[in-house]
Amino acid sequence: MEAVPLHRDYSDLGPSKPPPLVETPLRVGIVPTPNFTLMPLACFVDFLRLAGDESDFSRQIYCTWDFLSHDEAPITASCGMRVHPNRIFGDPADYDYIVVHGGILHSAEKPSPALYDFLVAADRQGIPLVGSCAGSFVLAEAGLLTGKRCAVHFSLAGMLRQSFPEVTPITDMPVVRDGTIITSPGGLAAINLAMYLVAEACGESRVHKAFHYLLGDLGFDKMKVTEGLDLGLKCEDRRVVNAIGIMRQKMYELCSIAQIAASVGTSERELCRLFQRHLQVSPARYWRQMRLKAAKWLLLNSDRSIAQIAYECGFTDCAHFVHWFKRSYHVTPAKLRRFHRHFGVR
Repeated sequence: MEAVPLHRDYSDLGPSKPPPLVETPLRVGIVPTPNFTLMPLACFVDFLRLAGDESDFSRQIYCTWDFLSHDEAPITASCGMRVHPNRIFGDPADYDYIVVHGGILHSAEKPSPALYDFLVAADRQGIPLVGSCAGSFVLAEAGLLTGKRCAVHFSLAGMLRQSFPEVTPITDMPVVRDGTIITSPGGLAAINLAMYLVAEACGESRVHKAFHYLLGDLGFDKMKVTEGLDLGLKCEDRRVVNAIGIMRQKMYELCSIAQIAASVGTSERELCRLFQRHLQVSPARYWRQMRLKAAKWLLLNSDRSIAQIAYECGFTDCAHFVHWFKRSYHVTPAKLRRFHRHFGVR
């Protein structure tokens, strides 16, 4: 007798609250060129996906992205997989960044002339352009890297010097910004690139959340991928690190410390002991400070109302948020925002 698959109901793993109604702070247009490298593009997009929502829900709330091309034909990666564009080149101002992601330079199929026209138009409008992997060569061919520094894979530095002597290759940095041009050499540096764009547009809390969710407990040296992770994420006890990761994933969901402790395989009492031992602070206070730091960034870098920020950062109500914000920063959220806007400082 043929077995009948038993489909389980996993709906309770989905979001418990509707998404916040916010204006998306990071909109990215991605242009894969023929024979692009798949892995760095996948790393880049998945980082945006994880930064764009809470947990692993994959809604495009804080980050959105489109795959762009001159027509609707699929674009084939160097490994044979295909990406289908969901938008044709249009107004570059629809995006905060336009990323050209390249790959095999000796490919017989070349980028469309329409791509170069699109990039030049974007540059004229002041839209930041990003060259990832060999996408930097496309920017150079369009005349947009003249006199600039460019992050490039060590194996392509010689070719860049030979083909574009007016461009300065940089082989020891994962991300290089020179004016409105941003470049990255590909490979795992695509994670650095995504982190850079998310931090600029959405704040560091989104970076930390996506970073921990993407890399988890993998064994490669995460400190070489990013600098500046907070002390908690450098802790040697994986229960503490994973608890902090869950806190970031549930930034605006109501969740108890006991639930977080259970998620990392320990008790609330033991988790409190571990936080005090390694970080000299309770889990509740650590989580509250994480929320307050995210709220402060939103106050200074967005037009969201204070009530909306309180909601997004997981406070039960606006008064509760104002109380803890004033205790931490010795100023009310409204006064800090007025001061920032009046004097132009953070």
